[in-house]
Amino acid sequence: MQSGLLASITIAASGALLPANAHAQTPINAPGAMQPSTGTGVLHIMPMYRRLDSFEPDNQRSADEYAVLAQVAYGLAKNVGIQFDVPMVYSNVKMAGGGTDEDEFGLADSTVLLKWRVFQDDPAPTETTRFSLIAGMQIPGTIDGWRWDASDGWVPIAGFVFSTVRGRHGFNADALWEFYTGDERDEGRSDSLRADASYLFRLSPAQYSADTTGALYAVAELNGFYDTNGDRTLFFSPGLMYEARSFTLDATVMIPVHQDVDHRPETEIVVGFGVRLSF
Repeated sequence: MQSGLLASITIAASGALLPANAHAQTPINAPGAMQPSTGTGVLHIMPMYRRLDSFEPDNQRSADEYAVLAQVAYGLAKNVGIQFDVPMVYSNVKMAGGGTDEDEFGLADSTVLLKWRVFQDDPAPTETTRFSLIAGMQIPGTIDGWRWDASDGWVPIAGFVFSTVRGRHGFNADALWEFYTGDERDEGRSDSLRADASYLFRLSPAQYSADTTGALYAVAELNGFYDTNGDRTLFFSPGLMYEARSFTLDATVMIPVHQDVDHRPETEIVVGFGVRLSF
């Protein structure tokens, strides 16, 4: 879904990697190949704001959407994890010409994803390369908004994610395909592809030590969405992330750098602030 799916290895002490921090070096607005160890989990809560424009081609409207994205990732087995994303959304649609505003509140489309790590190489205590396959389902929401309309069917998802950490540098790339199964293809619904690439740089500390309690990262992402009906959007998403041993704080802004859509509203900007808690 275009809310986008949100997720990393790193806090080290005395030269050893702390496996409890399962999401270090993972981007803010996209998945990473890191996942919680067996029997542990991560809760990610992110309040978000999105500004939409040109809500309908022949009836110009705009909208402000305020959402809280709740994401739970849990380690089922050594190489298998599950992730569940639930966005709660309040949408205020402003009518052109001073008409009456429309308000909606409820659940937007949710997502459940199963992640299977098929490759892992750890050349050093704080370095890794991982590749995972992803399969899941998009679950219909109760309101319009957040994407462009509530789903009218359960949508299968399949894809992959690659992550690598080398010294202070982290790289991630993923691609997820949504197979539309509803009855509204003649109204513009279609299959969808999302693809992301990101780079993370550890600003501080330059080197880990026994006294290290947290790390600060600069994040740069490209988040792309392509629908087979021809709609496409590319976002540049800078951000900051601070990771401690049991929690993570992150902040991001998604800026559209290319947008060509006919079947859903244009996105002007997305802003989010989040916290991840390990359990």
